[in-house]
Amino acid sequence: MEQQTLSLKFEESIQLDDLKSCSFFREISIRCENFLKGDDHLAIFLGKEDIAKSFFFFAFYNYLNTKHKCIYFSLKESIPSINLKVEEGEIIFMDGYNHLFNSEEGEKKLFNLFNFSKEKKIKVFFNNSLQGPQVIKLDDLNSRLSSSLHVDFPVLSDDDKKIIVINFLKKRGLLMNEQSIDFILKRYSRNLNDLIELSIKLDKISLEQKKNITIPLIKKFTSL
Repeated sequence: MEQQTLSLKFEESIQLDDLKSCSFFREISIRCENFLKGDDHLAIFLGKEDIAKSFFFFAFYNYLNTKHKCIYFSLKESIPSINLKVEEGEIIFMDGYNHLFNSEEGEKKLFNLFNFSKEKKIKVFFNNSLQGPQVIKLDDLNSRLSSSLHVDFPVLSDDDKKIIVINFLKKRGLLMNEQSIDFILKRYSRNLNDLIELSIKLDKISLEQKKNITIPLIKKFTSL
């Protein structure tokens, strides 16, 4: 399944409170807060749960952006010119940084960004994209990224997936009860990407039918 690309409007609406009930929330939040207080200047979000990781990445960006000046780049769809004219005290969030791998110019940009941010004591958050390349050709860049703080997201429990799906739908103005989600988990897939893809499909069906998402609706319009 191709990774779903979240709309910017939806990304802006994700808040930390939406994820507080997730089993990983406390540990990841503490690591990020300690990173901000510590000497490390680059933290890299890693893990197989790409959407869950991205949800937290955007939620933490939205949280910090209310108190600091944060700069956001997304490299998942296009490679913008990376403006290095940032000031001390600012925080950089770069989504899909690994899309610059396997490109001599792109890897040099990351290398320069690493050195510049370290020199200026600027905090940087990188979010790894599973859909992007993972092999680095520039040895110096590989060494610097390897020595940075790695924030690893665990495999999600079914309860975590329910929380994320419910909040995903809620932000789109839809409600799905736990019985419906349990039905999908048992009959469809436990993969979060698949669940989000199905949620988007059910969202469209719900809008067309002007009905809430229920088990009968799910059975009627899917093969479950």
